[in-house]
Amino acid sequence: MAFVQSELECVQQLPVHHRITIPEKYIDQYGHVNVMWYGEMWREGARAMMGEIGFDDSYREDRRMGHWALRQVLDFLAEVHLGDEVTIHARIIGRSPIRLHNKYWMVNETKGKIAATSEVLMANADLDARRMTPYPEDIAENLDAAIDRFEMMGWDPRISGAIRP
Repeated sequence: MAFVQSELECVQQLPVHHRITIPEKYIDQYGHVNVMWYGEMWREGARAMMGEIGFDDSYREDRRMGHWALRQVLDFLAEVHLGDEVTIHARIIGRSPIRLHNKYWMVNETKGKIAATSEVLMANADLDARRMTPYPEDIAENLDAAIDRFEMMGWDPRISGAIRP
């Protein structure tokens, strides 16, 4: 009989790109994390993961390039409460010469559950021309290497089907 890993076990193989213990200011009138803070936590995770690939301050300041969000699919799977420890894990799903498809998982480490996911389609942007543009060759190579590393992990992330790079 083959061993089958749960989605949580697979996600936890990915690096942690952000970790936080939920503070009181994140809690809304319903006693759980307000939706606006999910975006903040995913942003911090995305910034860390993308920085590893070369999308850092110099990408924006020196190359005058950045990313524009084109589409996002959110799934809220379990509540997150005050004091819960949450981690953000990220994986690049695929890319085209101009667009990038990423998925982020928010894991509630306190409860041992995937709390939410964010699937994102982004476009590389020339910040001076204000239009989408292909990734520079070195960045494209870094993206391809990252995609290869993720694919070698041996599990397919569940994707919505609503995003295609």
